Amino acid sequence: MLDASEYLHLAINASQNGDHHAALNYLNAALELEPKNAAVRYFRAAEHAELGLLERAHAEMIEALELDPGMDIARFQLGLLSLQLSKLDDARNAFNSLQNTSQDMSLREFSGAYMELLDERIPSAITRLTQGLTDCQNPALKADMERVLASLSDTADLESPEPAEPAVFLGAYRNTFETS
Repeated sequence: MLDASEYLHLAINASQNGDHHAALNYLNAALELEPKNAAVRYFRAAEHAELGLLERAHAEMIEALELDPGMDIARFQLGLLSLQLSKLDDARNAFNSLQNTSQDMSLREFSGAYMELLDERIPSAITRLTQGLTDCQNPALKADMERVLASLSDTADLESPEPAEPAVFLGAYRNTFETS
């Protein structure tokens, strides 16, 4: 019989290969063994988001953070999910928390950028994203934030008052070392 960590690794591999059914089965098996495993709950939330089950993903991300409040990448993704679901107070809370407590400077800047976007200050958001990109050591997160920056820059070039559509890029963060 496998342990929860082994099931988690199998789930990550299955998800990376596009086998979401197998990934969810592995994650559910891991949770049967360790129901309070924050990393497994986080990855299951990410998997549900990947499948478009955003409400479920949002609730599960909250559960993961209740088990391990120090999972900064999960808190950032909670903010992104909240934006997707138009839960602006939840998004503000997640990003504000990261901005004030995260040890990861890039997450602090990215969170600050989303706070600027929520206040419709695109030039300030662009500045914060640019600064965050210089500090970012997570290749998947960096690529996603580069896409957000490009989208915002295009918006700013068009002088449109509408901020760019916030994107959720949960599937890219599937490395078990990126859960904190």
